Amino acid sequence: MGEASIQNLKARNMHRQQLMKIENINASYRDNVSERLRSEEFDVEIFNSLTFRQGDGVVTIKTPFEEKSKEYWVLSHYKVANIENVPVKDRWKFSEATVRLYTSDESKDQTLHTGLNETMQTIFDKLLTDPKRQTIKSKTSV
Repeated sequence: MGEASIQNLKARNMHRQQLMKIENINASYRDNVSERLRSEEFDVEIFNSLTFRQGDGVVTIKTPFEEKSKEYWVLSHYKVANIENVPVKDRWKFSEATVRLYTSDESKDQTLHTGLNETMQTIFDKLLTDPKRQTIKSKTSV
């Protein structure tokens, strides 16, 4: 391990010890978490990512997105056989691939943007033309 890495680890350890001193035993867990988050530095870079299964692991590829984003797409693909007996909240762990993608108004994104919109329209058409469909309307809290 290089000298810079060792110094970085020491600084993180010191920061962690300082945070532990801040915590109040009588404070709620939410207060303790809030205090920690206020002192954290967050990565504000935006990345597009592709995550997929490979062998017994997962591979993630990230690319920076530097333009002003207009839309954010998340697409996931699952094999039904792999999630049949998995609780809904845990199914994300079994995806074959997940793409998280920001798009902009830049010309380089237009072909992709058009393709994604056409895919969504095809899905909408399939669902909306099903005579057995059910429509459920509910209010969302923002």
